[in-house]
Amino acid sequence: MKPAENKAPVWLYDEFKHAGVDYANTAVARDYDEHHQRFRDYEKDAALVLERLGIGPQHEVIDFGCGTGAFVVPAARACKKIYAIDISPSMLDLCERKVKAAGLDNVELRCAGFLTYHHNEAPVDGIVSTAAFHHLPDFWKVVALQRMHEMLKPGGRLYLFDVVFTFPVDTYQEALDGWVDSMTQKGSQAMAEETVIHIRDEFSTFDWILEEILVRTGFVIEQKYSDFPGCLAYVCIR
Repeated sequence: MKPAENKAPVWLYDEFKHAGVDYANTAVARDYDEHHQRFRDYEKDAALVLERLGIGPQHEVIDFGCGTGAFVVPAARACKKIYAIDISPSMLDLCERKVKAAGLDNVELRCAGFLTYHHNEAPVDGIVSTAAFHHLPDFWKVVALQRMHEMLKPGGRLYLFDVVFTFPVDTYQEALDGWVDSMTQKGSQAMAEETVIHIRDEFSTFDWILEEILVRTGFVIEQKYSDFPGCLAYVCIR
């Protein structure tokens, strides 16, 4: 696993300090898969993302916020190379174990984030970020998307899945209460508590803000859809 390569300027947002749940905590990282596999099918989800991005054996992909490797391992079987990026050494350690257990040799792990990863190779065919972008405040979302745009080949695609708010501003209390209740029913009490932490401490934004950011950083939104409560997925082209 390689660390972030370049020293960051003093004014750069510190993405290594956790916002919300501390996934650098080893115990939390270990529990991640147990919680998420109650309502996610990693293999199926990865296959759908690869299909939407048009990724095949000749393509290279970056996964920002790769976590324990939910997308990395299935994607590595389908593509030429995948760069697995995460700020949590604990999550990367679990991802690396899965990669080794699967006998894969086309995964490069980096301890870095949206703002600190430096892609020193040729631009890639696809970039994926699943449920990680909300760790950045909106200004730094702009910077991150501009950086991702530069890392993609012309015609390359971005898959961005995250918690994105679509409700009218004046209904936020009812909407957020409903989201917590739905997580209790779909996941568990622990997931509901994690949702509360997300709302209080993390940086999810409205769809109309995120979509403007995507356009202003040079992306064309090809698809927008929701297949999970409170979340949106965007497929964009550079």
